[in-house]
Amino acid sequence: MRLSTQVILTSLSKSLKHVGVFILAIFLTRYFTKYEYGTYIQVMLIANTMIYLAIFGIPSSVYYFLPRSKEKKRMMKNTISLLFLVSILVSICIYFSMDVLSDKMNNPNLTAYAWLIAAFILFQIPIKLYEPFMISTKNIMRFIAINGSFNLGFLLVILIPVLLGWELREVLVSLLYFFVAQLIAVYVMIFYTYKQLEDDPDGEKYEVNKQISYSLPIGFSGAISQLGVAVDKVIVSGYYDPEMLAVYTRGAMEIPMLNVISNSLGNILMPRFVEEYRLGNIDAVVKLWHSSIKMMAMFIYPALVFFLLTADHLIPFLFTDAYIDSVIIFQVYTLGLITRITSYDAIVRAVGKTKILFKMAMLAVFLNVSFTVALIELIGIVGAPLATVIVGTTLRFGYLLIITKILDINMVSVFPWISLGKLLLSSGVAALIVLPILTLDLTHFQMLALSGSVYSVIYLIALRFSNALGQSEKKSIRRLLPKRLSWII
Repeated sequence: MRLSTQVILTSLSKSLKHVGVFILAIFLTRYFTKYEYGTYIQVMLIANTMIYLAIFGIPSSVYYFLPRSKEKKRMMKNTISLLFLVSILVSICIYFSMDVLSDKMNNPNLTAYAWLIAAFILFQIPIKLYEPFMISTKNIMRFIAINGSFNLGFLLVILIPVLLGWELREVLVSLLYFFVAQLIAVYVMIFYTYKQLEDDPDGEKYEVNKQISYSLPIGFSGAISQLGVAVDKVIVSGYYDPEMLAVYTRGAMEIPMLNVISNSLGNILMPRFVEEYRLGNIDAVVKLWHSSIKMMAMFIYPALVFFLLTADHLIPFLFTDAYIDSVIIFQVYTLGLITRITSYDAIVRAVGKTKILFKMAMLAVFLNVSFTVALIELIGIVGAPLATVIVGTTLRFGYLLIITKILDINMVSVFPWISLGKLLLSSGVAALIVLPILTLDLTHFQMLALSGSVYSVIYLIALRFSNALGQSEKKSIRRLLPKRLSWII
């Protein structure tokens, strides 16, 4: 299967979860009060943050160790055991810590959800093994099908009870039953694939200590990446009540498809980075890296500019006028997309230099907390998204400097700067054409439909004449389009 096809199918499968969360936000902001919705956000925030903090990079180590290990079955047994042990310990700790957490997050009602949060963690941590195991064993299509089904299920198991008028507690219990069913189904598939594993007599000797040594820096880095998404919301919870958290969260939201495509691309490219680097083909690594960046930026840059232009129509349309205060938060948060055009740690992981990830993670913790607290104190709640953008951009440029040293190239060569400039310019040209439309007296839907249509057409025309994409990127994208539309790129 072609790389571009793998990326798009994997991204679509994983995006169902993110799109589902996005759709849920549209309904939850209408069916729940701000306080109830803020409480829901806090429950999911605690559970998801602890899951990513607790997995210690163990699932990611499968990408590195399974293809090269001599004792593949032993390696997987140990990995599964580690994840189940971690899930039990962490869920117990969270259950007995909820009094403190509810106090710190300005929501005394959280204690009533302690057992649910602990159960979410217990059943979700072991599932994190599924993606790396299936991809490493080249069962990508099977992963896509099963993962996509469960992501759709996640949406329905919350949405249907909400539409039926269930209370928040009942909705979360429904979600718990779903997580139990998901765990059972995933491990049936894992054990089925596990039986087909064959040890490799020419592989490397497997050692648990080496796996843990490799995993911890990745785990810490991954935890910080999650904290990078969550730390602003955690700190906002400490400063404001659940209602204000609800308003903030609807502004500081992730764009469903864009982030998933980046992560999926990094995971799928990693084995190719490993192989090319092992063979000393640095030029091939850089070429592959540049190609992935240009394809990402082709989607992200026009989205960035359009969202900035239409935020005062987009947010009220999605979440009602009750969330109009989320507009400025959304605009500031969206600025961070300008550097979110690749998985920056993919090459570092591919060459096995995971201690670098640990150091960057330490820096990220310090900067995220320091800047978020300082800017909230200085300018209020808008300081939280501003801190996220400043710190994220700083760290990504730090990764670029590291990559230049690893690959022995300069900053001019590490990114396809000219192509990125052309993509941003194409987006800017489309924005200039749309500006007069924004002065019209239209409803939110009419404004978004009209400006979006005009913007898309102008951007595609500008893109076609910009020569921002090379022939390899154009071919990859054309393969994914119907033949009737292949002329667009």
